[in-house]
Amino acid sequence: MNYYEMLYIASSTLQEAEREELIKKLNDFILQKNGEIITENRWGTRTLAYPISKSTSGYYVLEYIKLPSENLSDLRYFMQINEGFLRSMILRKNSVPVAEKKKEEAKKEEVRKTETVEKEVSNNGDRSE
Repeated sequence: MNYYEMLYIASSTLQEAEREELIKKLNDFILQKNGEIITENRWGTRTLAYPISKSTSGYYVLEYIKLPSENLSDLRYFMQINEGFLRSMILRKNSVPVAEKKKEEAKKEEVRKTETVEKEVSNNGDRSE
């Protein structure tokens, strides 16, 4: 599985409920293709540098995902056929995204703390005998 940075622009003409449904549909598609959503950062509505499909603004979303490389073309096709997306850009990352690194470090820290507590408990138990 590879890590990807995906930035897409949803049409600003969509109602909030429609936009949420579109984003949910995309995330469900990624999960269905054995992918994983690491982080999702919604930037909100912003003015476009130039009009796209007669729209002057769009709703930006940045996601870091983990996806098998054979499913990447399916993801690109999914975004092309859904009319709610104005533009998308998917970049392969050579290293683990920062958010994923923080998760891994937090897990390691939690394991280390648990082991330390277990050692202290077992040492205190040995002393009391």
